[in-house]
Amino acid sequence: MSEVLPFCKIKLQYLLEMVTDHDLDDNALRVALYLALAHADHETGESRPSFETIGAAIGKHAKSVKRALNKVEAAGYMTVERGTNKGKSSRYGPTEAAMQRATERRREGDKVVPLSRAKGGQSCPQSGTDLSSKGGQDCPPNREQELRKEQGRGSAPDLPDERQSGGTRPDLVFVPRGICFVRDWDARLAQEGMTTLERSLPLSPHERHLGFWLPARTPAPVGSAEWQAQLRVLRDVIRQAQDGTCAAPSAPLIASFAPRQMQRASRLGQAFAPAAGGNRHAI
Repeated sequence: MSEVLPFCKIKLQYLLEMVTDHDLDDNALRVALYLALAHADHETGESRPSFETIGAAIGKHAKSVKRALNKVEAAGYMTVERGTNKGKSSRYGPTEAAMQRATERRREGDKVVPLSRAKGGQSCPQSGTDLSSKGGQDCPPNREQELRKEQGRGSAPDLPDERQSGGTRPDLVFVPRGICFVRDWDARLAQEGMTTLERSLPLSPHERHLGFWLPARTPAPVGSAEWQAQLRVLRDVIRQAQDGTCAAPSAPLIASFAPRQMQRASRLGQAFAPAAGGNRHAI
């Protein structure tokens, strides 16, 4: 007879024998499982909870627990040493025969080794992939992930690439209102003693969004030559927006960026201006 292993190493084999025993009813099996999983000693498998403790844990009456333990004991899986009414608790533990069977089952399982297909054994999947020998492993395309990315891009505001404005000047970038880039510009303008973009520039429509045409999507670092160039361009744009005129051919046409309501008001004002040399209005 081989040496019995500690209970913690053969617990699964011990429980498996009880689970596959068709003569053991569900109530008895639940009690045995609870004792093995919740209270069993690692070495011996013994436990000492009361009938009331077991019943409260599995939702059974103490008398039902007692009957279940009698069935487990009669089946040869567990020894039960009844307690007394003088404070001595009951003690439960796996039988020596059950421990021996579980030990043999464990050792038999340890001997099972998958054989290669060349030896006529089990067909095990190969480890690794065909791409493992390459310098950098290529991942196969994930169509689901690509669709999610496309849907995300479709629902996000259309931000032009850097240095692309979509307006009359290639050095202006459209930035929609309400996003973090506008807040970055407002914070930088405050450091320069200037007002916010909302107070300085008219809101311009662009591809279903309202926003501002700016020198860049985000301001350059403070004190850099790039920031000084951005600041000069922005002041030029603000001045033309406030004056309503174009100072140079290279300056942006602010009127083309203004909302349609502002353009319509401008046209109406010109239509009803006093005609030269008379009191009638030009229509």
